[in-house]
Amino acid sequence: MGLDPSLPTGIVMFGGHGAPVMLEIAKRLDRVVDRLQLIMICGHNQKLRAELQAVRTRAPMLVEGFTRDVAHYMSLADFFIGKPGPGSISEALQFHLPVIVERNQRTMPQERYNTEWVTEKRRGIVLRSFADIGLGVQQLLQPETLADLRANARSYSNRALFEIPSILEEVLERHVPHFVPVSPAFTDSRQVGQGAAWAGSS
Repeated sequence: MGLDPSLPTGIVMFGGHGAPVMLEIAKRLDRVVDRLQLIMICGHNQKLRAELQAVRTRAPMLVEGFTRDVAHYMSLADFFIGKPGPGSISEALQFHLPVIVERNQRTMPQERYNTEWVTEKRRGIVLRSFADIGLGVQQLLQPETLADLRANARSYSNRALFEIPSILEEVLERHVPHFVPVSPAFTDSRQVGQGAAWAGSS
């Protein structure tokens, strides 16, 4: 793929359609950070892919469009740059990748807590703006910082898939009645028996 196995590698992803900020991230990192290569996943954004492919960088940069091999590219990286969505962060941490995300007035409300969680658990770096991406990556790549963040990323365990059945079972037990009440209109034993049979069948 043209990547250098001796260089630290960042993977940059912003959802299925990429984001224009990826172009600025690539240019800023090439100017500021020595010995760093990037994997840019652009999704369906062919214009962005072409613009990134036209950028000449000092270190290798692999530019990919929409792909089903995200897991493979994640396995090649040392850290993740992207938006603070729960899917993006969770996927990166599954591959033990510290994350670099942004939080400012443009961050969606439902994603703001994710950035607090990243900081609290020391699983990455939160920037006020991707304009500071150079400083953020330099900080992350400090040997002690990178070792600490990667150790914290390795400790992440998302067991939501296994917890869902017990959560659903608890919801059902609390909110779904175990029987349907028989109407008082059923007065004789025959009618009550028929009503009970009907209730059981529902």
